Amino acid sequence: MIQSRSRALPTTLTAIGGCVLISSMAWIVLTETQLSDGFWPRDIGQSVVLAFGGSLDVRFVGERRIELSWLSVFLRFAAGLVFAATAFSAWNARRSVNPAASSYTGRFKIAFLSVVTEISRPWLLSAAWLVVWFAGTSITNPELLNFLQLTTPLLAAFIGALSVNGLCNTIGSGRVSPVTDQSGRARNLWPRELIFLIFAAICWEAISFWMNERLYAGLLVPHGDSAMYEEHLWNVWHGKGFRSYLDQGLFLGEHIQVIHLLLLPLHRIWPSYLLMEFVASCSMAVCVVPIYSIALRYSGSPRAAMWLGLAWLLFFPMHFLDIAIDLKTLRPSCYGLPFLFWGIDFAERRRLMPSSLCFLIALTTQEDFALVVGSIGAVLFLIAYQNSEALPEQDAKRFTRWSVGLVLFAVAWVLLAVLVVIPAFRGGDAVHYSRYFGDLGNSPGDLIRTALRTPGKVLSQLFSLRTLFYLIVLTLPIGLSPLRRPVYLIGGAATFCMLSLIQLGNSSGATDVSTLSEIPPIPFHHFHAPLLPVLFWAAAASLRSKNAVSVARLAFLCAAFTAVTGSLMPFGTTFWSHDSPFGWRRLYVPGERGEEFRKILATLPINARIASTDFVHARLTHFERSYDYSGYLRAVNDYQPGVPADTDYIVIDTGHRYSEIRTIDQVRELQEEPERWEIVPNDSHGLFIVLKRKTVTKP
Repeated sequence: MIQSRSRALPTTLTAIGGCVLISSMAWIVLTETQLSDGFWPRDIGQSVVLAFGGSLDVRFVGERRIELSWLSVFLRFAAGLVFAATAFSAWNARRSVNPAASSYTGRFKIAFLSVVTEISRPWLLSAAWLVVWFAGTSITNPELLNFLQLTTPLLAAFIGALSVNGLCNTIGSGRVSPVTDQSGRARNLWPRELIFLIFAAICWEAISFWMNERLYAGLLVPHGDSAMYEEHLWNVWHGKGFRSYLDQGLFLGEHIQVIHLLLLPLHRIWPSYLLMEFVASCSMAVCVVPIYSIALRYSGSPRAAMWLGLAWLLFFPMHFLDIAIDLKTLRPSCYGLPFLFWGIDFAERRRLMPSSLCFLIALTTQEDFALVVGSIGAVLFLIAYQNSEALPEQDAKRFTRWSVGLVLFAVAWVLLAVLVVIPAFRGGDAVHYSRYFGDLGNSPGDLIRTALRTPGKVLSQLFSLRTLFYLIVLTLPIGLSPLRRPVYLIGGAATFCMLSLIQLGNSSGATDVSTLSEIPPIPFHHFHAPLLPVLFWAAAASLRSKNAVSVARLAFLCAAFTAVTGSLMPFGTTFWSHDSPFGWRRLYVPGERGEEFRKILATLPINARIASTDFVHARLTHFERSYDYSGYLRAVNDYQPGVPADTDYIVIDTGHRYSEIRTIDQVRELQEEPERWEIVPNDSHGLFIVLKRKTVTKP
């Protein structure tokens, strides 16, 4: 009883202070539209405001006024704290045996104080956010305010995850040592944790494929960024070469990206774009197996390994490799991820031949994967050097030679690809993504010269709020656990620096390249894909501790909570929104366009050469040729406006969100070349315009 009395005062102060701070943060978020919109769509935000006792004044069109009392927010947090502490303390008091208190009442008081402390202590972190918020608003710094808008949902999720994880620790599940947790099951090849993890991965894969199939059915798959890869396989089977008719020449002029050719046997059986989406979903889901193996080796705990594997499935930066924010739904980088994971796993088990094969396949994913593969080799060398005394001398030398060879081979691979192979297929031009680096240069040589001559320009981008955002968004959703083992993060350092220098918004000549005024490419595009195995490798290495289960469970909780505000999958609120353009009703319920296009498709001869707008393009890759119909000047038409001279049909989708043509009188060919083109009547209610080249009759 004396112990509980001595803890009562600090616990009470922690609880009151935590409630005040977290309530203040929540109140600001809910009442500041700029912050609230960073969490969820507006209709979801309105429901949250109402749940906290607020009201909405929508009398003025286009204006939303929120009425919410700070006291109302405070009372709800305080009531929730008391309720949770009471319920879990009653549960703990019945199950625990505490020598400091023999009676149930004594055990309840001790448990109550412990639960209150564990829940409310993370809420004190809100003080740091409040200081930064008031500083940003007082000096009116738009860049800092934009940074807060992007990172506040992540911090709020982190605080919530810490509270829930602390609560779990009070019931004892987080205090089991790895040795104890493993007892009696170390030789079980299929522990129940692994079985549950595989079942969860299968469920995730089913959800992922369903979403992609619905996008395809709804005519929402862009060709140039998705179906182009399936066109490669179709053209290889039909003797047209490893290419897409978006441009002239082989695809090797874009990337050394041939991993999807491994799907050729499957594509022979199921020649469909959906095959590639199915394999992509499977590739990401199966990563839980090597993650489990790596985490189990470091922690010795099947439960900790399971939590980290589940964190992978809810890790929203991974979700954007599957369903991107602009619906670029397929990238072959998905296919390379399991090979990177297995390469690491086999290397740590000293199975060097399988590891070499996995890394070699990973290198065929894209040339920038070589930066990660080489850096992983450097990390393996450093770790082996630190632990050289634990291995026989012959094995240590063999592994050292292998890891150094991996580094050298990866460096040679990327240099050969960027400086020799890709330019050779581009007629000597530099790689196309050199322009991604804006004013730093338009070729690899320019980038190097800029770094040597004006290093301040490079450093100003590396050390910016945008780079800090990248670091937070990649590590906080797994509980910052990778930062506990920084040596492993060397495996992604080169790639991370490269991504930090990307200036997609700077192609027009803007100079403020470190701003967050536009949506940053990470994690909303695919560029960060090769970093993810390194992050989870470092996270697994952080489990080498007595509280491995607690660390891994925190990673899972952070992934789950950040997915609520960050994911476009059903784990996120955006999916369920009525207002968001990414809600399920707008994206995953096929509308009239998809149904009407089936009629159009049935009228087109399979041997035709067809030019079409973007989203229609994805359905026409199995025709004789499939050209792009847009304002983008392409080499396949000698960089001239219009369509190639051998085009038989033009199919225009007037209903997609990027369409610049809505009516027949806007069609360029009918305005400038009416003698060459005729309108093919259709009953699509104006959703599609089909033109056919007139047959030229000889006089």
